[in-house]
Amino acid sequence: MKRAKIAKYTKEKRQKAWDEYNKEQSKIKYKTFENMRYTLYELWKSQPIMLILIIVHMFSSVAATLFNTFTSKYVVELALGTSSRIRLAVICLLLIVGECMSKYIENETKDYRGYVGYFKFVHHMTRKMLRKHMSTDYENNESCDNNNLMQKARTGSDYITYQTVDTIEGFLMALIQLAAYGGIISMLNPIMIIIVGVPAIMVFYLERHKMMWIWNMADNWQQYDRELNYISDAGRDFSAAKDVRIFGMDKWFTKIFDRSYANRLNWYEQQDEWIFRHNVVETIILRLADFAAYAYVIYMVVKGNIGAGDFVLYFNSIWNFGYSVRTAFDKFSGFKWLSNNTSYARQYLEMPDKTNRGKGEKLPTGECELEFRNVSYTYSGAEKPTIQNISFTLHKGEKLALVGLNGAGKTTLIKLMCGLYDPTEGEILLNGKPVNSYNRDEYFTLFGAVFQDIALLAVTIAENIAGADVDNFDRERVYDCLKKSGLYDKVMSLPEKENTRLVKSVFENATELSGGQTQKLALARALYKDAPILLLDEPTAALDPIAEQEMYLKYADFTKGKSSVFISHRLASTRFCDRIIMIENGTLTETGTHAQLMAQGGKYAELFELQSSYYNDKEVQINE
Repeated sequence: MKRAKIAKYTKEKRQKAWDEYNKEQSKIKYKTFENMRYTLYELWKSQPIMLILIIVHMFSSVAATLFNTFTSKYVVELALGTSSRIRLAVICLLLIVGECMSKYIENETKDYRGYVGYFKFVHHMTRKMLRKHMSTDYENNESCDNNNLMQKARTGSDYITYQTVDTIEGFLMALIQLAAYGGIISMLNPIMIIIVGVPAIMVFYLERHKMMWIWNMADNWQQYDRELNYISDAGRDFSAAKDVRIFGMDKWFTKIFDRSYANRLNWYEQQDEWIFRHNVVETIILRLADFAAYAYVIYMVVKGNIGAGDFVLYFNSIWNFGYSVRTAFDKFSGFKWLSNNTSYARQYLEMPDKTNRGKGEKLPTGECELEFRNVSYTYSGAEKPTIQNISFTLHKGEKLALVGLNGAGKTTLIKLMCGLYDPTEGEILLNGKPVNSYNRDEYFTLFGAVFQDIALLAVTIAENIAGADVDNFDRERVYDCLKKSGLYDKVMSLPEKENTRLVKSVFENATELSGGQTQKLALARALYKDAPILLLDEPTAALDPIAEQEMYLKYADFTKGKSSVFISHRLASTRFCDRIIMIENGTLTETGTHAQLMAQGGKYAELFELQSSYYNDKEVQINE
């Protein structure tokens, strides 16, 4: 595989990167201590017993290590017979029992945390991330910057659930061991603390320098991580399986994956090279420190200042003290890295919404009227607006049709109408009051919609329609909506009827609906909601002519008492609407009934005649 080459940073580029890093760090409002406290608070909320287990595990682990250290000393003295063997044997036995009990408690608490505790904590944080992703402003999910933040937040969430808790525990455990073994070796000579401790501090700063470089460069590979995640998800997507095979897309997907992988690998290699250099220097410093400490202990034995038992005690204590110092500084160094990742998670979870999510005006009851006043909308990063200075009113109980060529802005208009987007300019009014004066989540309840992209959940047909589990929906109402949407006969022909599960990639006994059946299901879902405003974006695009005609005949019935908006490319299907709006290049160009627009002889009439001539030509050819 040919790797894509990414230029190494020059000194100037590296300095610029550091400046950007420092600028980014200055924006982070969460300090390290706050983030650690936040993690422990979320852990407590998910399951309080975990904090107790962490404390128990921490002290039992330290106790087991100390028991083992002193056991070695007294076993040697017992073997050499330096004092009363019975006394030494009893001490050894008690130390061994203490170590075994401590080890047992340590292992039991570790097993619970590893298999149950962390799983619950992961579920808790995943649920928070998922909830945020589903509830935040729709526009936030379309922003590239926010998607980068979300990618970092996912990584940050993983760190919160695993490494942060372990790091906090490891740091506190290291401090306890540091105090214990520091006291032991200080009895030999306090200078030993300096001999072992100073090199560990030097390694801490090296480790910090190493990790800051990695953090600094992280933005460079976020794009490639996102690409790899997308390709992996798309490759596993069952709905794309037919296209992948028919169009031979497997090789193309693999080629794209390899390209993104090569770009990502390039950064991994640079990162590994950077880490390797630091690790070599760190190892040399630590080994020299160990050599000096052990040499001093051996010297004390040769001089006859300490016996064999004390030699073993001090030898093990020096190793454990050095390990504790290195661990303490290593964990402390990791706090900055973990804190930054935790900040990303918190930043995403606390990302503000532009729309009103607080207390709002009381929603109107009954029929609703929506008014667009000089509304324009420009997508993030776009050079010109998709919707430009549009004004119209959807009157109470009116059946409105939106027509226009592809890309005219019809779907964008629907998203503005139901509150997924907010206007860049102008305002939208509901019953005379600005939309933003209403709580946005409550505002959503006013709409039932069938969008072009239909999402089916891996639950039963009835649950997909009702948006609730089996114990919390009206089954008769589900039947009624299935009949209105034209899907009732199909569903009743299935072995488990409305209890049939969907999404075959999740459930083996699930069924897969056709494109037209999926549209009917989406219509049934919109009708079940029984909202005062019904939005239908190309609801007949996948229907056959008979099903389409049936839907038109039922349209007046299921929109009775509602305001509705119908989008279609087939202009003949808009005749049953009270009014038609023609959208062209993001602007409103014509409005009126079908008869009025035909009489005007404008773009609508031109497109209608064009479509009609196509069907007439087909009819002539068939008759011939």
